[in-house]
Amino acid sequence: MQSKIQFILNRELIEVNINPATVLLDYVRSLRLTGTKEGCKEGDCGACTVLAGELSEGKVNYKSVNSCLIPVQNISGKHIVTIEGLNSDEKNLNPIQQAFLDEGASQCGFCTPGFIVSLTGYLLNEGKLKNNNVLDSLDGNICRCTGHSSIIRAAERIRSKFKNEIISSKGDAYEYLTENKIIPGYFLSVKKMLEGISNENMNSGLQNSVKKYFIGGGTDLFVQRPEEMLFTDAQFLDPEKNLKGIKADNGYCQIGCSVTVTDLLESETINNIFPQIYNFAELFGSTPIRNSATVGGNINNASPIGDMTAFFLALNSNVILSDGSIKREIPLNEFYTSYKKTARKPEEYMEGINFKIPDGNYFFNFEKVSKRTYLDIASVNSAILINVENEVITDVNISAGGVAATPLFLFKTCQFLKGKILNAGNIKEAISISQNEISPISDARGSADYKKLLLIRLLYAHFVTLFPEIINAEQTV
Repeated sequence: MQSKIQFILNRELIEVNINPATVLLDYVRSLRLTGTKEGCKEGDCGACTVLAGELSEGKVNYKSVNSCLIPVQNISGKHIVTIEGLNSDEKNLNPIQQAFLDEGASQCGFCTPGFIVSLTGYLLNEGKLKNNNVLDSLDGNICRCTGHSSIIRAAERIRSKFKNEIISSKGDAYEYLTENKIIPGYFLSVKKMLEGISNENMNSGLQNSVKKYFIGGGTDLFVQRPEEMLFTDAQFLDPEKNLKGIKADNGYCQIGCSVTVTDLLESETINNIFPQIYNFAELFGSTPIRNSATVGGNINNASPIGDMTAFFLALNSNVILSDGSIKREIPLNEFYTSYKKTARKPEEYMEGINFKIPDGNYFFNFEKVSKRTYLDIASVNSAILINVENEVITDVNISAGGVAATPLFLFKTCQFLKGKILNAGNIKEAISISQNEISPISDARGSADYKKLLLIRLLYAHFVTLFPEIINAEQTV
């Protein structure tokens, strides 16, 4: 299968007929842009990090992504920047590269391009510099040589030198970055170049297409089956603009299937509903993964431990399915039929998801345990949405992942809690009931007994976090 794709790669407009399931890493390296490295090819090490710029509201917005997991179809109409595209000239280092040299932040050098690209992405996202720690921008990059201390020094050096100037700079911050040699001058012409790219050959026409695979961000699929995807007739959902967007309408929040985790975390609509949502961000994978992974991909992956699945299960969400002409809606808690199986028909794709915007005195929390605290697949995860009026639980939704063949909505536990006084005794009894709703298995992420214990601790964590005046950690032992 071949597809015509247009995008900008560093300084050049690329138009190529290519298998759309080719991962971007393989394509750029075939062009001898070998600064982008293949490390783990699982989105774990960051050696393959590039920047992806996309036109939005009249501006090119850049995000760091793992090129090892992105099918080239998903970069159609975008600006891709490799480490080679950050060199202003051949003789001099840019300030970020110089900081790495001065601080001894590069030894073997294999990981260095990924760090440089990620730090550049941090500075390009000047609108979020007030809230983001510079080290957060590097959470998808690892180094096996330096111990990271010198890299941290280099990153802090860049932050202290440029952060305030970028925020206070008048006009376009990209001009400031260009003047200071952080990015080359050609960045200023990228917007016009992207506006000139024709969209007619971009992956569209879902209404008339029946495909075996529908692909979102690909951050899980291209870890598991990259070679298989090259020989599969697939429909790529990411370029579909009509499947993006987050909006509140008539008491419901509607989210397109191609919305990324980053889109969700940065959405004004979502943050108005869940002001604490960004506190959970570091549990939802690394920055490059969040920038690519889609809500639809995570939910349709049907993993029993999908973080987004647990999140939306606790919101009592509905999945919107379509075959291109007929739509139907199904509760997410009925969507999973067995291990890695869903109620979605082969000819259907997920158009989006919606949930009723909670009102009244509601609280939300997400918890997760994994072998590594951050950036890892969960052993067990859980989310809760609870309404409390005059110390009485008027409504509650609790999800649990990693404790059965499918993601679970804890119906019996929730049924017990509704109408009960919020106190330590009722919480303890509810958690006891939850143990009869789950059926974990022993696997690489832990024994069945361990997962049962983890769920107990996560459920207690919800209440300790949300209602410390009602129950404290000592009472959970």
